Amino acid sequence: MSTLFGLYPFLKKLYADGGYQGPNFRDRVRRVCRSVDVEIVKRSDQAKGFMVLPKRWIVERTIAWLN
Repeated sequence: MSTLFGLYPFLKKLYADGGYQGPNFRDRVRRVCRSVDVEIVKRSDQAKGFMVLPKRWIVERTIAWLN
């Protein structure tokens, strides 16, 4: 994370999957980069089967771009 935000200091928001929710992940991100806002993209509790999640395309496209 520190390398990523060091190379791209203009990044201000981090979208993460529901698996990363909780204070442990958020605290560690803050330790590395205080200016980054973490937003957890969660699935609706009422969703059944496959459902497109909001902002998910941003996460997938960013990963592809960085790779």
